[in-house]
Amino acid sequence: MKHNQWLMAFVGGIVLGILFLCSSPGLCAQINSTADQVPGDCQLMWSYIEAADALNANLSRIDQALGDACLALSRTGLEGPKVQQILRNLTLTDPSIIDCTAISANGTILEIEPEEFQYIKGTNVGYQEQFKKIMVSRSPMGFAMITTLEGFYALLVSDPVFNENGQFIGVAGILINSTEFFGSILAPRQPEEMATFWIMRAEDGRVLYDTDATQIGLTLSDPLFQQFPELQNLGKRVERERTGYGTYEFLDQDHKKTVKKGVYWTTLANRGDEIRLMLTLELE
Repeated sequence: MKHNQWLMAFVGGIVLGILFLCSSPGLCAQINSTADQVPGDCQLMWSYIEAADALNANLSRIDQALGDACLALSRTGLEGPKVQQILRNLTLTDPSIIDCTAISANGTILEIEPEEFQYIKGTNVGYQEQFKKIMVSRSPMGFAMITTLEGFYALLVSDPVFNENGQFIGVAGILINSTEFFGSILAPRQPEEMATFWIMRAEDGRVLYDTDATQIGLTLSDPLFQQFPELQNLGKRVERERTGYGTYEFLDQDHKKTVKKGVYWTTLANRGDEIRLMLTLELE
């Protein structure tokens, strides 16, 4: 599939038109009913919009489940069999969830599920940046990429827990395998040939998901990206602009040569740290 600048502008206009029309539920339903009839490159943009919708729905589902768990913990406190059951149920929200924790106000893990992670119980995580932020803000925090106690990258989403008197008593958290979470949603929708969906954290340009696993966890400051000035400049735009389109030079999918690429991005529903869904295409 070859793409030139005229085609990119044309497809971009289609995207804006679709997003405008989809602000009306009736029109959106009508569009969805005919989506299978959209040819070629238009179908690619439909896949992009569907991917964003699926990601937002799944992020919201996890967000809601954590919020419900925090309400339950406000009545039970953060220790004991009832807390273990609440966390155990929370782990069932999504197959990508690694573990769920109840953490005291001083940063000590009081309860953790599933059972295989019990050895972490009693560990203090108060030094972690995500925990420090929630201690100051006392507000729900968005998904953040962290290095786990086990030494691998994962996504952490955290909510404060208040008792029934409104007193802050600690934090509930969900640790997520980001590759599994984003991959399960994007893999079935990945375009064929020279186009790719991937995920970037806006704050630091960190790659949260990519079909090239070697790039996951890297930021714009990594040596791999530093050698491409156009990419650096575009990355700064992506960090500050919630939607957009730009071009840059980077390695092809096989990392054998430098090619010109175009990329669309949009912002996913998330609290705190913004997450961008990217659509990259190799240009002629």
